[in-house]
Formats: sequence, structure tokens, C-alpha cells
Amino acid sequence: MTDIAGMRAELDGLVREQADRRALREQQGEEIKARSHEYMTKQVQAAERYVQHVREMAQRKTKSGWSTDRSHAEPASAFDAEAYPGPGGFEPAPRPVRDEPRAARRPRTAVEEEEDFNNPW
Repeated sequence: MTDIAGMRAELDGLVREQADRRALREQQGEEIKARSHEYMTKQVQAAERYVQHVREMAQRKTKSGWSTDRSHAEPASAFDAEAYPGPGGFEPAPRPVRDEPRAARRPRTAVEEEEDFNNPW
């Protein structure tokens, strides 16, 4: 009999612990949800302020004479290269031609390979 009573007490303790953990998990979930809601509300308010600012700037531009209409601008294809020769006699320099084939070049070292791999560009 004492064995059964001990097992029952242990089982009751496990059930209580499980219920406590569930309650804690639910409470933490509610806190996370509240923080998320607060964060998203702030993001929406910031976005609304930004949109309002952009609208105000657009209104100021039109009132001050700035135009956002680009229809008066000349299209890029209207540029006539012959009408504007630019600096006289400019021709790009020819690309250097290598005399030796690619296979005849010096092989790259492991350090050079590593440097190229770690290049942040």
C-alpha cells in the first residue's frame, strides 16, 4: 500500500509541475504577444508619420514652384553625338593583348587564392 501512495504522491507532484509550466508558458506567450503588438503599433505610427511627411514635402514642392512633372524634359535618346563632338580626337585606349596563353602564365599560389576568397568586394 505504501508503494501505491508514494507513486500517487509523485504523480500528483508531476501533474502540478506540468500545470505550473503550462501556466508559465501561457503567461510568457501573452507577454510576448503584448510586446509584439506594442512594437507593431509603433511601427505603424512611424510609417504614418513618414507618409504624412512625404505628402507635406510634395505639397511644398508644388507650392514653391518646383515641378514633379518631367514631361518637359528631353528624352535621353535625343542626344546627338555629332552635334556635340566633345574633346577633340578622344578615343579610348586599346585594351592590352597578352602574348602568352593562359596556360603559360605563372600558377597562383595558395595565399593568392585565399586572398581572393576573403576579398570583401
